[in-house]
Amino acid sequence: MRMGLELARGRILDALADAGLSDISLPHLGLFQYPPIDGARPSDVARRLGVSKQALNHLLGHLESCGYLERRSEPASRQTTIHYTERGWQILDVTIEAMQRLEADWRSQIGEQRFAELKASMKELTGVN
Repeated sequence: MRMGLELARGRILDALADAGLSDISLPHLGLFQYPPIDGARPSDVARRLGVSKQALNHLLGHLESCGYLERRSEPASRQTTIHYTERGWQILDVTIEAMQRLEADWRSQIGEQRFAELKASMKELTGVN
């Protein structure tokens, strides 16, 4: 499973570089996965990713300076929330396309039935419906 994850991450990073988004690196990928973090509070995102608030703030600062997201203070709750910019949403689009291509490659490599069984097994093992 680890090798599959590494292959997927490599494909995503290559696709991002091809799309002109080469300032995104492996530590940033967690901020651009499903479900999107758009509208989330930084403390919730840090918990979801299993990183410290300080580490997350470092990542957010870099992505904010590159124009991928912005932090907004919400007046009603006095909380800060994270919001993707148009360029940030582009990362999600490229990531989804890269994963669809990877799945298509695997499907053609092992066949439709085996691939369907693989996906079903992974969903069962991870508790995803």
